[in-house]
Amino acid sequence: MDGIVTVRSTAGKGKFKAVMALFVILCLGSGGQVLANAAAAASCSLESFVYFVTDDKIVADFKFTEPVRYALDYSETTNEITIDLPGVNGAGFYTEETVSDSVLYKVTVSPYSAALGEGVRVVLSLRHKVPDPLAFRVSQGKRLLVESKKEFRDGFETHVVPGLAYGHWRKDTPNGPLFVNYMRIDLREPGVRVRPAMAANGKEAVHQLAARHGAIAAVNGIYFASDGSPLGMIMIDGKLVSPPYLNRTAAGLTENGTVIIDNVAITGEVRRAALGAHEESGGQKRHLEVGSWSEATWEIDGVNRRRLADELIIYTAEHGTTTGTNNYGWEVLIQGNYVTGHVQGNAKIPPGGYVISGHGKAAHWLRNLEIGDYIDASWSLQPNWLEQGVVHAVGGGPRLLRQGQVDITAEQERFQADITQGRAPRTALGVTERGELLLVTVNGRQNNISIGMTLAEAAELMRELGAIEAMNLDGGGSSTMVVRGIVLNAPSDGVPRPVSNAILVWADGGVR
Repeated sequence: MDGIVTVRSTAGKGKFKAVMALFVILCLGSGGQVLANAAAAASCSLESFVYFVTDDKIVADFKFTEPVRYALDYSETTNEITIDLPGVNGAGFYTEETVSDSVLYKVTVSPYSAALGEGVRVVLSLRHKVPDPLAFRVSQGKRLLVESKKEFRDGFETHVVPGLAYGHWRKDTPNGPLFVNYMRIDLREPGVRVRPAMAANGKEAVHQLAARHGAIAAVNGIYFASDGSPLGMIMIDGKLVSPPYLNRTAAGLTENGTVIIDNVAITGEVRRAALGAHEESGGQKRHLEVGSWSEATWEIDGVNRRRLADELIIYTAEHGTTTGTNNYGWEVLIQGNYVTGHVQGNAKIPPGGYVISGHGKAAHWLRNLEIGDYIDASWSLQPNWLEQGVVHAVGGGPRLLRQGQVDITAEQERFQADITQGRAPRTALGVTERGELLLVTVNGRQNNISIGMTLAEAAELMRELGAIEAMNLDGGGSSTMVVRGIVLNAPSDGVPRPVSNAILVWADGGVR
């Protein structure tokens, strides 16, 4: 076994020596062991004592020459497990050993006086709170096993209003404390509504956003740019406010309260009228020609989002008054299906029309379009959530659970290390087998309160709460949960961070 501590006793023939020689071999590691041969002086003697630790347990194993009585106590105040063995001779075992372990840090074996006479006291000193230890006597009472799990969880779940429950628990783990808040929402309960909402003036704290909309509860939503532009899908009342981003995971809510979690993209194409095509204009036919270029169509990479290398992006009035792009591309203005202008970057979006913006190869393709050319552009969601009855949606990612199994899609969805690596404050969304919506926050970056979670730990948390499908949302300093106007988590910035958007909850009996 790694990390062994061995203590042996020496005693004279027929009597116990007051002074004993202790030979100690210490190796730092994950556990320790104390072994000894008892001095035969009392009616009951400690024959051997072994303690050891595993990844999830602390175990103390005693053997005696006679059946033994014991008293077991656990103090949450001092984080000490005390085992008193009245009437037991522990000669040769008295020691104090430091242990290299994430929870158990010291083992003390010492004599003590009690009503039954002399005895042995063993104290296991711990770094944090643990569940109440258990004790078992075996071998006709001549052996005692004391066992404690390392992780401790204490919490509650309470009814807020019909259809909405709030839960909280604190968990002490070998890596440090965790602080979790969650909401369990029954979307089929009359009067319960959930949908995303956009912040006023770009960014707004979650509790302010909830108050402005009269919501009883809320959590932060998806990622956003420095100007407050959401980086991912937001649909409100069937209107696509912000498009999918890089085919990342999103959650959709239907009118009947069903939650769908899937990867969603926008697909489509821009077509210039084919050679020989014509249209009626004022009773006359107008001839439309392709020109000298070889391709009459180009695939659309996205709508109303930041343009990346070699991409073709459509910008509509939902994006704003201008495209907000740089000068490294080419942009074509479309009104009534005709090219009405072109600029190098940050084009004004024409009323009732849109802008086609391209970079690299896509920009080269767009330069062939001329003023007056007839353009047909079409795009749609894949899968088509509007046809499936989705009325509200919020993006995020990566996925955490699929059909009850951990499935983290960070690499496929091209997330950066600041999201995928290490522990951090997290916000997550999931759906249970019963169809309940789970909204969860985990505090982080506060070693005395909560260390945060990795994506893998967040996935396990969602499964522990009953989710079968789950996804990650924006985290870090953005992670916020509000119920009845109270911020229930401890944001890592020290104060709630203004965010671009949030997921709001309304329920009968709540704030209006």
